[in-house]
Amino acid sequence: MSKIERNQSNKLRLEQYSTDLEMAYDMVSFIDSKSCIFGKNVADLGCGNGILGITAAIFGAKKVDMYDIDKRMTELTKKNVETLELDNVNTINKDIFDVDYKYDTAVSNPPFGFQSNFSIIAFIKKANNIADNLFFIYKDNKNIRNLAQINGMDVFELGNIKLQKSQYFHKKNSYTLPVILIYRLKDERPNKF
Repeated sequence: MSKIERNQSNKLRLEQYSTDLEMAYDMVSFIDSKSCIFGKNVADLGCGNGILGITAAIFGAKKVDMYDIDKRMTELTKKNVETLELDNVNTINKDIFDVDYKYDTAVSNPPFGFQSNFSIIAFIKKANNIADNLFFIYKDNKNIRNLAQINGMDVFELGNIKLQKSQYFHKKNSYTLPVILIYRLKDERPNKF
């Protein structure tokens, strides 16, 4: 896993911040404890360098499809998959809102909406249509916790994600941001979506 190459030129409008290895491992370990990885078809929505999908593949996912709207990211993901010699992973250059395949589980570290007009509500609605089980990292705050509760989703505290300096306006070399894992299991699907 330490061989995974990180994105070195993040696009601000896409909020491309890499998930660190420790956070990816903790997230996928939790998902696996819910029986949602091993032997399952998994989608990584907005895969970036592929860390979440690759971790799912290593944890025994039957198949992992990794989607990203940025062709540079799908090329980087493909390179990382080849480096690790994984044969159950596909990289797909496609906007997640255009995905029409159904998966057992979807994982994601979507944009937090700091620098973009990304709609977490639209993301949840689309991801609920893509996968039986949904797990995504998001910045921890009262609004997102309320949104999760309203939509019948659960929250697991992951801790702090480490973000490296990647934009001209960043004053420090790294930042930590408290994040939670928001999830919904198949048997807990709300009627709202």
